[in-house]
Amino acid sequence: MCGQMFEAQKVTTKYCSHKCNAKHYKLKVRLAQKGNIENIIKASPLQKIRGSVNALDAALLREQEFLTVNEVAYLLRCHANTIYRLVSVGILKATRLSDRKILIKRSNIDNMFI
Repeated sequence: MCGQMFEAQKVTTKYCSHKCNAKHYKLKVRLAQKGNIENIIKASPLQKIRGSVNALDAALLREQEFLTVNEVAYLLRCHANTIYRLVSVGILKATRLSDRKILIKRSNIDNMFI
């Protein structure tokens, strides 16, 4: 990693020091994470990670007609509980598909601010 010449003590030695080995390891991890993010984007435009919306999908969310509670919360930059509260009070209209699935129409979000 540092580019210095060194004499290896073993056949398996690849780096001149522990510091260079650590730098290479961190670089591999960073590249792997970048590759994983790119694979997620290619696999599904609205891929979710642990229930929250991926920040890289924000542009795609703006084009969707129906959004989930987490997606609306991300767009409005608030907590999902706030969206549930707005739905229960009647400020934001939503459609409950089941006990665990609520969809909100994009026009309803826009109408909330009128």
